[in-house]
Amino acid sequence: MAEVQAKTRAYDLRYELGTTKPCLKCKLGIEDPTDPSKGQCIGSRTAQGGVWKRLIKDYYNMTCAKFSEGEVDFRDHV
Repeated sequence: MAEVQAKTRAYDLRYELGTTKPCLKCKLGIEDPTDPSKGQCIGSRTAQGGVWKRLIKDYYNMTCAKFSEGEVDFRDHV
């Protein structure tokens, strides 16, 4: 019987309690103005180059492989 392995993609968000790389510190994360514990990630693009936003359920304890600290350039999210 073949073993099934779960593959993860670089843009998959994962929950890590107390992570040192939360979406809060990532330049690709945008805090939700109505609920600061949630947010959106602009780290992925469609094949046509459009921004693909992902909902972040826990802005303080979620992370992904595309984490990068710093400020996002205006051109990166338009």
